[in-house]
Amino acid sequence: MNEKLKPGQAALRSRLSKNLKKIRAAQNISQEELGDRAGLHRTYISQVERMVTNISLDNIYLLSEALSVDPAELLAPVDEDKGMSADHLSGRQKVRRPTA
Repeated sequence: MNEKLKPGQAALRSRLSKNLKKIRAAQNISQEELGDRAGLHRTYISQVERMVTNISLDNIYLLSEALSVDPAELLAPVDEDKGMSADHLSGRQKVRRPTA
């Protein structure tokens, strides 16, 4: 599927992907084991990590439970996000208004 993502969508998928991989690796578990723990297929875990599929909030919850982390950790800013504005991460452009 080649859907066109808005910058904010891509940023959130990237955060989730990077955090999921990092936490899974830190716990030394495979995609297959994570899938078994969460009740999801290993290929779905792979698709989420590769930002191929749009994950639901329910599945974010299942993954967080399987990893024993708060769901917010999966969407937490990653290192390259630090220092960026919320507008930048959401894809919104700041409008500069002329001053008198």
